[in-house]
Amino acid sequence: MESKRNQEQWNPDKRGPKGFAAQMGDEASSEPQSPPRPQPAGGEHGMDEAVVREMGYQFVDMIVEYWKGLEGRRVYGPLSPVGLDEMFKESLPEQGAPLAEVLQEVRTRVFPNTMAIGSRRYFGMMNPAPMPVAVFAEALASAMNQNVASWRHAPSGTAIEKRVIRWLCDLFGLPETSFGTFVSGGSLANITALKLAINRALGRHLSQMDRGGPGQDIAKLVFYVSSQGHYSFDKAVDMLGIGRNQLRKIPQDDIFRIDLRFLEESIQADMAAGRKPACIIGIGGSTNTGSIDKLDKLAELARRYDCWFHVDAAYGGAVILSEMYGPMLRGIDQADSITVDPHKWFYMPFSAGGILVRDGDFLRQSFLVHPEYYMEKTSDGAEEPPEDRRGFHLGDKVNFFQYGVQGSRRLNALKLWMAFKMVGRRQYAAWVEKDIELARILAARIRRQDDFQILGPNTLGICNFRWQPQRPGGGSFTPEETDQLNRELQETVENDGDAWFSYTMLNGRVALRVNVENRCMGQSDIERLMTVIRRTADRILTTK
Repeated sequence: MESKRNQEQWNPDKRGPKGFAAQMGDEASSEPQSPPRPQPAGGEHGMDEAVVREMGYQFVDMIVEYWKGLEGRRVYGPLSPVGLDEMFKESLPEQGAPLAEVLQEVRTRVFPNTMAIGSRRYFGMMNPAPMPVAVFAEALASAMNQNVASWRHAPSGTAIEKRVIRWLCDLFGLPETSFGTFVSGGSLANITALKLAINRALGRHLSQMDRGGPGQDIAKLVFYVSSQGHYSFDKAVDMLGIGRNQLRKIPQDDIFRIDLRFLEESIQADMAAGRKPACIIGIGGSTNTGSIDKLDKLAELARRYDCWFHVDAAYGGAVILSEMYGPMLRGIDQADSITVDPHKWFYMPFSAGGILVRDGDFLRQSFLVHPEYYMEKTSDGAEEPPEDRRGFHLGDKVNFFQYGVQGSRRLNALKLWMAFKMVGRRQYAAWVEKDIELARILAARIRRQDDFQILGPNTLGICNFRWQPQRPGGGSFTPEETDQLNRELQETVENDGDAWFSYTMLNGRVALRVNVENRCMGQSDIERLMTVIRRTADRILTTK
């Protein structure tokens, strides 16, 4: 009896409840058969040069199409989570579709339902318009698919990350003993910094963990940050096994910097109660207002009370590129660790965060592990983990999984390396300076409006203000009514799609927040935003 396999052409994509036997017929279970010969990927899934090249052209066309359309579309919404979930509700495809068909779905379903972050009408969070060279560097990184956890699996990638880290350390004035690592973003960098602060306060690191845990000592550690500090510090103390009551939120001064007098009083009170001050956190550009703490004064306090000094410069760190505005970060060179996010004001696409540490060896000792498959050899060739004295300087072989939480790591340094090479520090500085100047122009326009008030320090690219109109018939709105009017102003602009900015809370009241972080913006974009704000505010007031 001839089997069905000899009657029908073998179809490796055919699926059925019986799997292999469904195609082989009933005899498949009784007569031994040779399994189908595995076939390598081909066509759009293989490595055919002509096919891959054509695929690349299609992707480039799509990218340019998306960028070109940013200024002619709504910046955002209105969108519905329910509607989008329904749009993408589908079963896992059993059969593949041609690339052109999938790209068309991206064009019609994905592109229209994005936030237009690269638009010159977007003034939202620290999400930049990414540099084209960095976008295409991402494709190169994906094509090489290097794992920058291990030197063996990313030799040139490791050298590039080492070099970019050295550039950043030098920019911030850290010594030759400093080093660091790329991470996913500022949150992981801040968590890493607090872990280092704990290790220093307890006088131990990872390789010493077998000598006993921290016990009650960790419960005595206290950390200090401004009330304007990033939410990642709340996450950090929880993830690191520290109670949230061990994170002191110190009040701010009149321009939203940490109040130094309250800080020192809090430190002294904790010491008198038998607790151990472990870390002082300075903010190098807060998310809310762009405020920069007096970092030099915080460094003095950290030395006086033997605390780790960490600076969260995820946002504002880029001003170090500018000779004009870099001095606003005075004292950052005295930090024990610094968070910096190139995917903010360095105009990198996500993700590209980093942490820099004054004592690079301490960073390594705090994360040093030797897995069985590490393959380190002693001089006589025996495969065993030797005493590891390697460092991170010129000629040293670095395995980045020993410098942080992450194991498998993308070559995120490539895009920043290529951008620095192509752009140079001076052009970067000019872009940052221009963004700061545009934010100040907006503040000047706001001050000309009788019914608006500037609230924040307006030191970096963030401008905070509040709409405080009078009732059309006379009299004032209550503070609560004014809060709602400001929310309505933001929401109306968002729904109209003409621009996008956010609102926040400052001193318990709603404040509008505009962030300028786009190297392609000009003064005309600020004037247009002011026109949108003024027109929308007037329209709302006519309904009250």
